[in-house]
Amino acid sequence: MTKRLQALRRRPAVWVLLFLELLVVLGALWAALQPAAVYTFSPDQWEVIATQSQIGYDEQGRRGVTEMTDGEPILQTPAMSLPAGHYRVTLDYRYEPGRTAEGVERRSSLYFTAEENLSVSGERAWIDVQAQQDTVVLNVDYASNTVRLVADNDGGIFTIGTVEIRQDKVYAWACVAGWVVLFALLNLAVARLVPASPWALPDADLRGCLWLLAGVTVLACVPLFMNGGGAQGADWRFHLSRIEGIANGLREGQFPVRIYSQAKDGYGYAPSLFYGELFLYFPAVLRLLGMSVQGAYRTYVMVVQALTAGISFFSFRQMFRHNKTALLGSILYMMAPYHIYNIYWRSAVGEYTALAFLPLIPAALSLLYAPQRPDARSARLACGELVVAFGALVQTHIISLELATLATAIFCLWHFRRTFTRQILRVWITAAGLVILLNLWFLVPFLTMMTSGMYNSMYGGASFAGGLAVQKNGLWLSELLTWRSDHNSIGVVLVAGAVAFVWCWLTQGDKMPLRERKIGWWSVALGALACWMCTNTFPWGILGALPGVGRLLLAIQFPWRYFSLATLLLVLASVCAVSALRRGRYAQPVAVLLLSASLLGTAIFYHSYLPTVDTSYLGDSSQLIYADNKISNMSWYYDGLYLPDGAVEVQDGFVYDTAVTTVEIASLEKQGGVTILSCSEVNGTTGYAELPLLYYPGYTVVQGEGTLFCTANGMVGVAVPAGYTGEISVAYREPKRWLAADLVSLAALVALAGAFGYSRKKKKQ
Repeated sequence: MTKRLQALRRRPAVWVLLFLELLVVLGALWAALQPAAVYTFSPDQWEVIATQSQIGYDEQGRRGVTEMTDGEPILQTPAMSLPAGHYRVTLDYRYEPGRTAEGVERRSSLYFTAEENLSVSGERAWIDVQAQQDTVVLNVDYASNTVRLVADNDGGIFTIGTVEIRQDKVYAWACVAGWVVLFALLNLAVARLVPASPWALPDADLRGCLWLLAGVTVLACVPLFMNGGGAQGADWRFHLSRIEGIANGLREGQFPVRIYSQAKDGYGYAPSLFYGELFLYFPAVLRLLGMSVQGAYRTYVMVVQALTAGISFFSFRQMFRHNKTALLGSILYMMAPYHIYNIYWRSAVGEYTALAFLPLIPAALSLLYAPQRPDARSARLACGELVVAFGALVQTHIISLELATLATAIFCLWHFRRTFTRQILRVWITAAGLVILLNLWFLVPFLTMMTSGMYNSMYGGASFAGGLAVQKNGLWLSELLTWRSDHNSIGVVLVAGAVAFVWCWLTQGDKMPLRERKIGWWSVALGALACWMCTNTFPWGILGALPGVGRLLLAIQFPWRYFSLATLLLVLASVCAVSALRRGRYAQPVAVLLLSASLLGTAIFYHSYLPTVDTSYLGDSSQLIYADNKISNMSWYYDGLYLPDGAVEVQDGFVYDTAVTTVEIASLEKQGGVTILSCSEVNGTTGYAELPLLYYPGYTVVQGEGTLFCTANGMVGVAVPAGYTGEISVAYREPKRWLAADLVSLAALVALAGAFGYSRKKKKQ
């Protein structure tokens, strides 16, 4: 070790790199140690910039537009001297929005301006219409002495009282920690991958492949380096809102987070009971540290892409035992049209995260079903890969779990003689048991909700008509091969790779290596089936009518989701073709053609996608609710899949078709996830009160008297004792059986970690 350090000290490049890193860390540390910049302005300190609106004071002394008027910037603060950083802007106000010609409520906002270009990003933070006090987050990119806060009235009555602009020092310290972690990872990579390093990997070929793989990973993340890039897909509002909901739940003391209390305009929403969210705790923690919700999301995407690159390279290298072949597979996989489509066009967080772990499944199968029986080490490795893969699918995307399970079941049943041997069956039972135990904290609530009969909005019923509804969403056969603008296709590259495999088999016959022949044919067969299932020619109507399994199969919603399986399988077929050609002179040109076409497809997608990126920045927290205000007044941005039966949602809220409340309600308010009802029962019998909370198991009376039930409108109802007068506080509390499941999963994780540590220690001894 001493000789290695001495060798490093003699290299000037090492000192330059460490010096630059030290400068960055010291700069971040210096910024964190500075006193927080704080400005407070009273209403009369605002400067009037309105040209058409009449500015005055309301009855509470707030200043602004006191009568309904059209929108324009109305007020700005005096110039401030602000260093670069995050700023929390807290203000009290009165806001009564006007409406567009279509009847949609307008949205007023706050934003920073500065005389110098690039000092501020131009982001706008919408204020909460439902409150009279709000805290929004704005950013200063470069220090400036001319920063002003501008209040923009989009239309309506908008008056502002005292405003405080305070620098967020928590985020500043988080930046220090972030730079330290980033540089530690960078130094580790340099130490392992630079040839001159004494810690360099001995395999030069492997080092070169990892450098190229890192470059491709950066290429896959190019849109994320744009302001607003990566947060433009069809589902981005839903997933950014999930991050915000988890962060808010953690602030309220929920762990794990089951209910987003701020969702649906405070009615609360629970996608987490139906949808695995473990990996989203990472961006949620970044959010708690002060990072913007969009910044946290983009960081998450980058980490997932790095994870995809690493897992796919590891899996393909294990299967084919060749670095360059593994590199080819990883690049084809990352640049595959459906993968890029999921990241940028759809922002399908669950699916592209699931795609990161899917390659582990064929890697494990290649160990268990190789011509030679696996030894104990290979069996343990395969078991671990299956636990990680299927466990991650549980926590990311249930539909991807269903697809992977179906494909794996077909493979295992075809090889039933190997599957039902004692050794292999033991691996499957162990892996399945560990997946269940480690994920019991999610599975118990999930199965509770799915079997309760109270949440039937998720999917259509099993029927021939329901299958036809799925079938019509399929692609035309011709669309499988085209370079669509949105990239929702299997693409010509992977089809060409599959054709190359068939050509290899026809020309080589039995001379083709058994491993490539077996993996390749399974990949082509299942991949072709998956591609057919993506089209509108597949008989989904017949499958949907099957008793028992019809509803499960129709949960796919959109048949082109099978592209996730087809992508992995046809990448495997392509890699098998190149691997089989390594003995001749065609492997290199075929690989170059596949890679060139894959990169060209990505370039074509970027050419069509990047100009559409909206570079205006969306604010955080409550103003995120109004991201979709041109479509929905309250922006019910979480979707309506997980509503309790009876809940009828419209543009402005919920419709109450059935009268429930019989008590006299004096007040109803919400504080930090707790709903406080002040009521009186005056009829001498059990009374009822309906709360503005969507019903999910776990709501509990934490103060006062009463029992809870689900109303006919899908809301939380309170049965109030006869003659009762006082307050009843209702909050979400984890049901005891769910808490037991949490403890079982925690105990399983601790036991597994202990067993792994013990085996490692024993191996070293």
